[in-house]
Amino acid sequence: MRILMVLVIVVSMATVAMAQAHGDHNAKVKEELQKFFADLNEAMGKKDRPALERLYADEFQFIHGGGYVVDKARQINDIMNNDPLSSTPVPVPSFDNLITHGDVVILRTTNRGIAGTNIFAKRDGRWQVVQVQGTRLSPERKPVSIKMPLLDSFLGKYEFGPNAIATVTKEGDGLKWRAGNRPMVTLVPLSETRFFSRETDTEMSFTKNDKGQVTDVVLKIGVCQETKARKIE
Repeated sequence: MRILMVLVIVVSMATVAMAQAHGDHNAKVKEELQKFFADLNEAMGKKDRPALERLYADEFQFIHGGGYVVDKARQINDIMNNDPLSSTPVPVPSFDNLITHGDVVILRTTNRGIAGTNIFAKRDGRWQVVQVQGTRLSPERKPVSIKMPLLDSFLGKYEFGPNAIATVTKEGDGLKWRAGNRPMVTLVPLSETRFFSRETDTEMSFTKNDKGQVTDVVLKIGVCQETKARKIE
């Protein structure tokens, strides 16, 4: 019994020590990254190319929320050429959502509808930013209720192009959308002519003529270009 109690105490002490060590490591990483951001902003302000070369990893990528990608050379050149999007001071994050894996750190942020993922790596005793990625979050949507007779007007087939047909069908008290052979999704009404699908972050805006008949639909996926289809059945 005494041996068991000693083992429990030893394990408990080891667990506490490990947690404290992890907390100390995270605190040190946060302090070092705060200095990293200060150094980055200083280098950007002074257009210090050698400092920027040290702070950005060779494999650096900035994947913008709009979908385009910037590498290390382009990022630094934009800063040196005073490109507004690249030379604006970087706000120092709170580091509340910091994930550490040894000498690799992942920082997740959310700001103005953009979810950011930032990856840092420590090499030769100094931190470098490896990747920054911004993903536009889905807008807040407020569903409404539409009565069944009105929903019936959307049923049918919509042609986006040759052999590109989407079908709207009825299921229970709602509508389903299926594009070609892709999985069927649920249409959630936002107004009497506008719907969205939670499964695919897709919005559909239907157009009606003077007689109240649906003539076409405009499809928008995320921030992609809108695509129009005419109702053929």
